[in-house]
Amino acid sequence: MNAFKPIGILAVLTAFALLLNPVFTRAWDAKAYNERGCAWPLLLSPEGPANVQGPDDAARYWIMPFDTTLYQKMRLYGTYPNLRYFAIAAYETVGDVSNYTFEVNEHLYDVEIVPDHGSNPFVQPGGSNGTYIIEISRDSQSANNTMTVSPWGSPNTMTVTSDLVWIVLRAYVPDSDASLTGQSLMGGVDLPTITLIDNDGNRKELDRCSPINKWSDFSDFSRFLFPPDLDITVDEGTPSSNRLWFASPKEPPAILWPNPDGKYLMMLPGNEYQKGRVIVIHGKAPGFPNTFNGSPIWVPARGFRRVDLRYWAVCNMNLVSPPSVVACATDLTTRLRRHYYTIVISDDRQRPDWLEPNVNWIPWGDGQYPKFVVFRNILPSPDFSHAAQDVWKAEDKLGVQYCTFNFSFSDTPERDDLDAVGPCAQDIMGDYYPVALWCDQATFRAGGFKACLIDGD
Repeated sequence: MNAFKPIGILAVLTAFALLLNPVFTRAWDAKAYNERGCAWPLLLSPEGPANVQGPDDAARYWIMPFDTTLYQKMRLYGTYPNLRYFAIAAYETVGDVSNYTFEVNEHLYDVEIVPDHGSNPFVQPGGSNGTYIIEISRDSQSANNTMTVSPWGSPNTMTVTSDLVWIVLRAYVPDSDASLTGQSLMGGVDLPTITLIDNDGNRKELDRCSPINKWSDFSDFSRFLFPPDLDITVDEGTPSSNRLWFASPKEPPAILWPNPDGKYLMMLPGNEYQKGRVIVIHGKAPGFPNTFNGSPIWVPARGFRRVDLRYWAVCNMNLVSPPSVVACATDLTTRLRRHYYTIVISDDRQRPDWLEPNVNWIPWGDGQYPKFVVFRNILPSPDFSHAAQDVWKAEDKLGVQYCTFNFSFSDTPERDDLDAVGPCAQDIMGDYYPVALWCDQATFRAGGFKACLIDGD
């Protein structure tokens, strides 16, 4: 009996702590984030309060809480959308009530999703888009389109899995939609229908939430991801030279729910904006699909001979809690000159009139917030070896990753960490590496990126 006393005492203390702190109670209760019991209550986007976790300009992230104490299975029934890329991922809440993180064990993206009727246009275009069924379950499954999450109450020796699982549907770059309806955000189709199966096998089909992002839902969600006492401050210092290095984090912070299909390069511009100067970013643009004009994902956009990446973008982010996006230069909207892009980041309130038409502009944004700039790469083609994914997986002869840096909000990186591995990333990516510099505005206006590069160090 003595062996059980510490466990019993701990349980009593934990229960008492939860009674005193309702925030922790809600942190483990999926129902607390969707008390209305409807489908897809939350949407992350660049607009307004939904700008949490740094969503990309060209994407929308639909979110559905899954309570694994009440339901053994969630079933999604949908129609393939007319999009560049979409995927479903299940993020599990792992840890204890005072120190939790997130894990994604399984996910499915568009090409992997097998149709139950008709065809998958990401594999075989033509005719009307088919339909699919995806099942997310606490039980191991081996059938098509299934994802397994950990059953609640099955801890291992290191972590405890809560009842709270977040189902995320990522949707990138809808095709051109002449009707300009709201459905264009999901590629001209409705969101998947959600059916929940409880422990007795009873089924419950959910109505769509209306409105979405109800303030009480979204504020609870935001505080869960980024509690008020979470400090993600990074001392970026002042760059020792004009050169700014992009580098690849070994593992992006789990709190940002990184996409399993994407990898990232990150750049720290410094604690403050340098007055009278601009940040200039220059690189070769990877080829991307012409899906916006209705082509399948393997047909390159105009001007490209092949598809190198499914999607890429450069985004300026506020490094605050919660992180938010200022603006992005996406592959679809970025102006190119002979397959190369030039991006200028400045503290102007609108695009400066002195910028030439082929130069892209991203605003610095609110001057009171530090920034970090992200280069996002999603699903490189097998024959393209100059993506962020290639930087991330580079290993020495002993199998040690030598081209990445460590990054978490409990162990924030220093400028030296990025500067040390940035040249390695450039060696691997070659012309596709985003070369970045602080540059005097007058120098850029007189001679463009080349003049800044000459004056770079």
